Amino acid sequence: MGCQIKFGTFGINPYVVMTENYTQNDGSTEYNLTGLSIEILKFICEEMNLTTRFLAPSLNIELDSFVTQIGRLYDGLSDVLTGIVPLFPVFVKSSFDATIPYIHVNVKMHVPCPKAIPGTGKLLITFSLSVWLTIGRVLLLTTAVFWCAGNGPYRSVCNEIHTYQSLSNCFHNVWAFFVGVSAPQQLTTSNLRVFFFLYVCYCFAISTVFQAFFVSYLVEPNYEKKLETLEDLFYSDVVYCYHPIFNYVLDTFLGSEYAYFIEHKILKEDCSYMRKCVERMITKRDISTFLSLNFATYVAREGGTVDVGKVNCFLDQIPVSVSLTVLFKKGNPLLVIFNTLMRRYLEAGLLEIFRTDLQHRVSLRSAGRLGEAAGGMFFRSLFLT
Repeated sequence: MGCQIKFGTFGINPYVVMTENYTQNDGSTEYNLTGLSIEILKFICEEMNLTTRFLAPSLNIELDSFVTQIGRLYDGLSDVLTGIVPLFPVFVKSSFDATIPYIHVNVKMHVPCPKAIPGTGKLLITFSLSVWLTIGRVLLLTTAVFWCAGNGPYRSVCNEIHTYQSLSNCFHNVWAFFVGVSAPQQLTTSNLRVFFFLYVCYCFAISTVFQAFFVSYLVEPNYEKKLETLEDLFYSDVVYCYHPIFNYVLDTFLGSEYAYFIEHKILKEDCSYMRKCVERMITKRDISTFLSLNFATYVAREGGTVDVGKVNCFLDQIPVSVSLTVLFKKGNPLLVIFNTLMRRYLEAGLLEIFRTDLQHRVSLRSAGRLGEAAGGMFFRSLFLT
């Protein structure tokens, strides 16, 4: 084994993922980590014949945890700091050196995806309100004409007394004609036959249009209106869940639009634990928050979501775009070699391959858990019945 290099880590999934930790004979704790910010350094250390040792990770994005990891690097307790370490000038000063950026993160506003309109709602939006009211009036007027034919002063001449004397029977017949059921008795007078023919033509036209729309709704269901701008979100009943760090960054580095939104949005809650917020976003769809697409996708796949695009929706605007880097203490001779190997790693597309593989493994694990849960429910129901 080569020389040992100690890594400090700061961040959340999928950038820093802890696979296991165990206690050695001397009482020290060893950590096995993976993730987008870890695997690239494992590759470099393997090429340089260095032995990696991960110190206690900070698996969050709290400011205190970041300060702790920076302090360890400054005091020499760790040799490298990786994870969610943005390439900001405030971090790269006389005390630290930064490598080349290895991944770019777009922090966007995560909003609830549009819900599919229920079946009854789809039927109601087939026609406008005025058309539905016109259909109702036509049904009532046709019922009245048939009832008058069976109960008017000339009903003995019209000979329409058997079927059209009762108002309920008249309405039942009119409704039957409307839905395409044949008439129970043939009309005798020419006037009513002409009127009946016109009514059948009207019903045929309405039913043809309705069936065309209904089939299209079955094939491609409609969805609610999507939130597309920050103004739409501001006036909606969606709760804005904020993280203190994101609020500080947005309020400090961005324009007045986001500052106004953060200050004046009425419905808002604290969201220090980002995973819970994303899980609530996926299940209840009643909140919005700033986060990266990689983290939202990882949590969705870990929860067993098959079509991630239907639960992860973002506003088109990109308020924050940061580049992640690796920090060394000033003057570390490994910086140049790390930059060279990191550039080769990225140019070969190995990071994208690992990202795809990581998401696939997470999906397989979640599918296995869901399969075991479904199997247990099946056997319980089998024995109970």
